[in-house]
Amino acid sequence: MYFDKKILRRIGEEYATAFGVELIKQGRTERAGGLIKSLRVRPAETSVSVEGNFYWTFLDKGVKASQIKYPRAKARIDALIKWLERKGVAGSDKVIKGIAYAIAYTHSKVGMPTRRGRFDRSRINFVDKAIKRSSSRINRTIDLELGKSVDIIINKI
Repeated sequence: MYFDKKILRRIGEEYATAFGVELIKQGRTERAGGLIKSLRVRPAETSVSVEGNFYWTFLDKGVKASQIKYPRAKARIDALIKWLERKGVAGSDKVIKGIAYAIAYTHSKVGMPTRRGRFDRSRINFVDKAIKRSSSRINRTIDLELGKSVDIIINKI
């Protein structure tokens, strides 16, 4: 069965909105990382996907300290420096680099995500939490949009 891409886009937008709301509830504002801003809805012929920045999975599932093999890797430190700059942390290059190394060290000891130096389980599984918390709104949208699709098909007969 083929669905109108506009219908699938509206359904995907409900999911993307739910993800954004959950990320905000977890204290992950746009300024803190940009995942919310990166959320994109991609409708296909029979499905819709919601995509975001590559680190989406790390935020959703977390990373155990044992999985961080090279905490001082140049790529990790450079990414942390960019994140700190986007977050608006001010200071000399040396200070910013020192903060990045401190964060990388904490990640290597306790994992990610952290809050105040401790692994924070409340900040993982945002996808499942968002779907659970917004299921009634998402289901209403699906019913409404698919109902429109059925009405359109019936009207064409």
